[in-house]
Amino acid sequence: MRVLKPNLLLKIPNSKAHKSGGVTLHRLLIVPFILQIFTVVGIVGYFSLRNGQQAVNDLAYQLMDKVNRLVTQHLDSYLSTPQEINQLNIDAIQLGILDLQNFDTAGRYLWKQMQVYDVSYIGYALTTGELVASGRYLDGKGVTIDELSSRTQGKAYTYATDNQGDRTRVLRVYDNYQPLRESWYTYAVKAGKPVWSPVYTWNDPAGHLLISASHPIYDQDKKLIGVFAADFLLTKISNFIRSLDISPSAKIFIIEHDGKLIASSSTEKPFTLLQGKAQRLNVLQSQDVLIRATAKYLYNEFNGFTTISISQELNFQYNNERHFVHVTPWKDTLGLDWLVVVVVPESDFMAQINENTKITIIFCLLAMLLATLLGMLTSRWITQPIRELSAASKAIAYGDLDQKVEIKGVRELDVLSQSFNRMALQLKESFEQLETRVEKRTAQLNEAKQAAEAANRAKSEFLANMSHELRTPLNAVLGFTTLMNQDASLTAEQRENLKIINRSGEHLLTLINDVLDMAKIEAGRITLNKKNFDLYSLLDTIEEMFSCKAQLKGLQLQIEHTLEVPRYINSDEIKLRQILINLVGNAIKFTQEGYVFLRVTTVENQDTTPKPTPQTTLHFEVEDTGIGIAAHETEMLFKPFVQTETGRKSEQGTGLGLAITHKFVQLMGGAITLSSKLGKGTIFQFDIPVELAEATSQETETQRVIGLEPGQPQYRILVVDDHLAMRRILKQTLTNIGFEVREAENGQDAIALWNIWEPHFILMDMRMPIVDGYEATQYIKSQPKGQSTIIVAFTASAFEQERATVLATGCDDFIRKPFREEVIWEKLKQHLGVRYIYENPRSIRETLQEVAPGYVLNADNLNFVMPTAWIAQLHDAAAKLDAETIAQLITEIPTDYAFLAQALQQKVNNFDFDQIIDLAQPSSL
Repeated sequence: MRVLKPNLLLKIPNSKAHKSGGVTLHRLLIVPFILQIFTVVGIVGYFSLRNGQQAVNDLAYQLMDKVNRLVTQHLDSYLSTPQEINQLNIDAIQLGILDLQNFDTAGRYLWKQMQVYDVSYIGYALTTGELVASGRYLDGKGVTIDELSSRTQGKAYTYATDNQGDRTRVLRVYDNYQPLRESWYTYAVKAGKPVWSPVYTWNDPAGHLLISASHPIYDQDKKLIGVFAADFLLTKISNFIRSLDISPSAKIFIIEHDGKLIASSSTEKPFTLLQGKAQRLNVLQSQDVLIRATAKYLYNEFNGFTTISISQELNFQYNNERHFVHVTPWKDTLGLDWLVVVVVPESDFMAQINENTKITIIFCLLAMLLATLLGMLTSRWITQPIRELSAASKAIAYGDLDQKVEIKGVRELDVLSQSFNRMALQLKESFEQLETRVEKRTAQLNEAKQAAEAANRAKSEFLANMSHELRTPLNAVLGFTTLMNQDASLTAEQRENLKIINRSGEHLLTLINDVLDMAKIEAGRITLNKKNFDLYSLLDTIEEMFSCKAQLKGLQLQIEHTLEVPRYINSDEIKLRQILINLVGNAIKFTQEGYVFLRVTTVENQDTTPKPTPQTTLHFEVEDTGIGIAAHETEMLFKPFVQTETGRKSEQGTGLGLAITHKFVQLMGGAITLSSKLGKGTIFQFDIPVELAEATSQETETQRVIGLEPGQPQYRILVVDDHLAMRRILKQTLTNIGFEVREAENGQDAIALWNIWEPHFILMDMRMPIVDGYEATQYIKSQPKGQSTIIVAFTASAFEQERATVLATGCDDFIRKPFREEVIWEKLKQHLGVRYIYENPRSIRETLQEVAPGYVLNADNLNFVMPTAWIAQLHDAAAKLDAETIAQLITEIPTDYAFLAQALQQKVNNFDFDQIIDLAQPSSL
C-alpha cells in the first residue's frame, strides 16, 4: 500500500478558492521606483521654487540696502557742504579776510562762493538787521546779490550781477523783509552754536522748499554780532533720488518723523500750493499710491513714525502683491533726524523666476514620465523569467515533478533556474525513497496512534461528561437566582440568600473553567487571540472588580502605571485579564492586612531588529503584604492541582490558578517569577512583549455625552494649566457640551479669575510656574467662599502616591493625564450633579442581529446549511470524541455562516461532545 503520493504532499487550494494576499513582483518593483522618482523630483522642484523665492528676498533686500547706502551717503555729503561754508566764512572773519561792514566786498565774496559750491543761498545778517547774501532763487537770473542796509533805506534789494560779481541793476525790492525774524537766524541765536533751521517754504517766487544751515557770529568778547546761513533747495535731493536706477516700480522717499515729506523719487512735489503759497505735504496724503500705501503700512506697523529708531527690513501686501520695504533713520551731528524709505514690488524680480519655474516643472514632468516608462520596461524584463519559475514551482506543488526551466539573459536568474532544476530532480528522487521508508514505519505509527487516540478519547470523554454534568445544573441554579432576584416582593434576607447562592455558583463555575483551561493547555488547543484593546481600561476593570473585596478586608488596593506605558496595545486581552485576575485575587485572598499593589512599567527592549509594527515590553508586578510562601513550596507552585500549605488551609480553589497563569504568560512570550518571605509578603513579576496599536474601536461603541439636559444652572468651569494646548483641548471639550469655560495659565491668574468669576468647578494642574496648583488650591480653600468651589487635581503623575498629596492640599478629587472624556463627565456628575444627553449608538449585538436575524443553532439549521454526508461525519467524530476531525469539518462551513462555525468551535473547546451528537441528527423538515 502506498502511503505518500507526490500529489498529496501539499494540499494546494484551487486558484478560485485561494488568492495570495501579497503584491506582485512587477508592482513591487514599479511602485517604489516611481515613488522614489516622484519624491526626488518633487523635493528638487520644491527646493527650486523655495530657493528662487529666497533669492528674490535676498536680492530685494540687498538692492534696497545698496540704494539706502547711496541715499544716506549723498545726504551726508550734500548736507555737510552748507556747514563747511559757514565754518569757512567764520574763519575768514576771524582772520580778517572778510569785513562784515563792507557790504560791497562781502557781496562779491559771497558771489564767488556761489560759483564754487552747489548751494542755493549764502549770506549773513547782523544784529542791526542788516543783511548781505548771494543766491540762485530767481529762475533765469543767474547768481544774484541781496543787500539790506542803511544805504538801501531798510529795504532789501536784489541785484543782478555780471561775470565779475559786480552789481549791474536792481531786480526786486522787498519793503518789509526782516531777517532777524527768520527761523535760520532765530534758531542759531537761541542755540548759540551751529544748527539747522526747520524745513520751510519760500513763497517769492512760490514753490521752493528749503533748509538752512546757520552759524552764530561772535566777536572776541563772545558778543553776538550776527548769523551766517547757507541754504539749499530740497528739490536737489529729489533729483538725486530720481537718478538712481533701482527697478521699474520701486519708490524712494525721505520724511521727517512727523510725516512731512522731504523728497521722493516720484514726480510729485513735497508741497502743495494753496492760494499761491506753498504748504508742506504729509506723506500720508501723497498722490503717489505706492508711497502713500507704504507710509500707511509703516504708520500702522509702528504706531506712528516717531517710534522708528533702527533700520527695518519688512514686507507687506498691497494690491494682492508682496512689497519689500527698507526704512532707515538718518541723522547728522547738528540735529537733522529723517527717515529714508525704499519700497520695491516683488513683481519687479519675479518675472524671470516665474518663467524659469515653468521650465523646471516641465522638465520634472518629462523626467518622471521617462523614468516611469523605463521602470515598467525593466520590471517586465525581470519578472517574466520569475513568472516561469513560479508556474513550474506551482506545478511541482500539485504533484507534477517533471519540471525543467530554461532562463537566459540575467546571470542571477540563470543560476536560479539551474538550482531549481537540480532541486526538482532531487525532490523527485527523495519522494521515491521516502515512499519505501514510510511504508515500513506505517504499521508502528498506526499502533502508537491508536494507543494515543484511545487515551485521548478517554480523557476527552471524562472532561466532556464532567463539563456537561456540572454545567447543566449550574446554569439552572445561576439562571433561576437571577430571575428570582428581579422579584420586587423579596425580603432583604431572601435577597441576601440569593446573592450567596449566586456567588457560590460563580465560584464553582470558575473552578470548572480552570480545569477546562488546564485540559486545553495540555491538549495544545490554547492559542493567542490578539486584538487591539485599551490597557488602561483593563486595569480600571481589575481595580473595580477587587476594590470592594479589598475594602471589606481593610486592605489598600493600588493599581499604578508609568507614563511610558502605552494605552492601546495589540495582544490577547482575555488571557492578560485572566493572569491579572488570578494574581490580584490570590494576593487579596492571602493578605489579612496591609496592601496589594499592581504596578505596570515598560522595559527597555534589547532586541534592535526592525519590526513591521512598533513593539515594547511590559513589566507587571503584583506585590502584597500577606503571609508569604515557604521557600520549599515555590518550586511546586506553578504545577497543576498543587497548593501551598496556606492554600490547603483556606479550602478554596483547585490549585490551577497559578498553573494556568504560568502557561498563559509563557504562551504570550514571557516568564513569571516570584520572591516571597514568610510573614512579609510576596511579589509576582512577569514581562510580556506587545505591539503598539491605535485607539480601539471599542471606545466608539460606548455611550458618548453630546450635551447637557435642559433646566440646569449655567455651570462655570475654570481650566488651569501652563500648557496652551492642554487648555485648548479642555476648553473645547467642555464648551462643546455646553459649559461656560475660562482658562488660566498659572495659579496666580487662577486665583484672580476665581475671585472675580467664582467658578463652580476648577480643573487644576498641580505643576505650574509662578504659583503652582498646590499653593493656589490652599489659598482658595482657605477663603470662606472657596469651600463651595470644587477643585479637581489634574496631574500627569501616574502613581497613586500623588493622590494622597493633592487630596491633603485641599483638592476634592483627582484625574490623571492623559484624561478620558468619560472620566471628566463622571467627576462633574459626581460633584455637581450634572445631567447629560447621551448619543445612542447601535450596539454590536443589533448589527449582528441584522446580519443573521433570528438565528438559532439547532439540528434543523445545521442540516439546512451542510450536506447529509457532512452531518454524518460530524456525528461520527463527536461519538469518537475526535476534536481534530471536528475542527477540520468546521473549516468546511461557508464563510456566510460564520456564526455556525463559531458556535460549534465553542462547544468543541468546552468538550460538549454530547450536545454536538444531538445537533448532528437528520433534519426533521
